[in-house]
Amino acid sequence: MATRRSLIHEARVAARLTQEALARRAGTTQSTLSAYERGAKSPTLAVTERILRSIGYDLALTPQVTFREVEYRAFTWYVPIRLWRLDLVACFTPVTIRDQSGKSQDLDLATRPGRINAYQWLLEHGTPEQIFNHLDGALLVDAWNDLTDLPAPLRVEWQPLVEHAYTDMVDALLIRGLRDRYRQKTPSLRAQTRHLKHLVQRLADRGLNPDEILQVLRTRR
Repeated sequence: MATRRSLIHEARVAARLTQEALARRAGTTQSTLSAYERGAKSPTLAVTERILRSIGYDLALTPQVTFREVEYRAFTWYVPIRLWRLDLVACFTPVTIRDQSGKSQDLDLATRPGRINAYQWLLEHGTPEQIFNHLDGALLVDAWNDLTDLPAPLRVEWQPLVEHAYTDMVDALLIRGLRDRYRQKTPSLRAQTRHLKHLVQRLADRGLNPDEILQVLRTRR
């Protein structure tokens, strides 16, 4: 599995704090904080939570992302089992990385045209760690139709991931739209029925059984 920097390091960079400043807020020393970030020492879960909360972050569960290798002619591509989200800093901060031959590659993530080029390169040439650290699932869905130079076999490998993420987004918008309409005013019975049928059909198309559909509707009110 590809891994990122430590949570404490990511949170500190996102908060634009030095190690010394974060150490003061969290009630620890700069040397201890540095050891946590480098992996030289492992903080307990309680200590990690305390440090993160001192700058406004909470620990949260995130899906595990693993990659599989796809061999095509002389190429090796890496395709994940699911898409993921990056923090805002990682989404839009330009970076320079090195390809597998050691050559520098600039990724302009600050603009949409730059992200299209960067994502094109990452999908074709990136390592699992590079893809995981610099590609955001939602922004990939947004850029997908503009990645026109992707090799067709590579597009086939990523297409189900993009479609699944897009369907999740549509479902969420449908559910939110129904909820907002109920808050604003009571829609007609015909409108309620039409929207509910649409939502149920989308959930059924994704393979949910009747009990699972009812659970989704109950939990997302």
